[in-house]
Amino acid sequence: MHLSDPLLVSGQEDYDRLRPLSYQNTHLVLICYDVMNPTSYDNVLIKWFPEVTHFCRGTPMVLIGCKTDLRKDKEQLRKLRAVQQEPITYMQGLSACEQIQAALYLECSAKFRENVEDVFREAAKVALRALKKGDRQKKQRYCLLV
Repeated sequence: MHLSDPLLVSGQEDYDRLRPLSYQNTHLVLICYDVMNPTSYDNVLIKWFPEVTHFCRGTPMVLIGCKTDLRKDKEQLRKLRAVQQEPITYMQGLSACEQIQAALYLECSAKFRENVEDVFREAAKVALRALKKGDRQKKQRYCLLV
């Protein structure tokens, strides 16, 4: 499995021209967003899905909602509501997963180590299934010379 440098694939616009170089030989794409940042969520459909489908056509994706612990943080909720926003719900994440045809939607909190191992375990399963499927398709190809 190929792991890219997180700085190259982060949302920082400084890396927009370099990021496509990190997509070569990718077997799985993890698209992560912050459940407390509606702009981050919107970028799944506006920025990341189009970019990934352009550079990694046919590569499975897993969508991950991060920082779920902050959904219960009163200060963070107050800040969001002050600008008439709400946290992204699990159902909204699931909806985005369906829209981008990701293989899986998971949520996690790194701060409390909730579901972090599950994210990597399940992502690895998706990648391995895709690799096995690719191997089977290669074996089924043949050439007949007459």
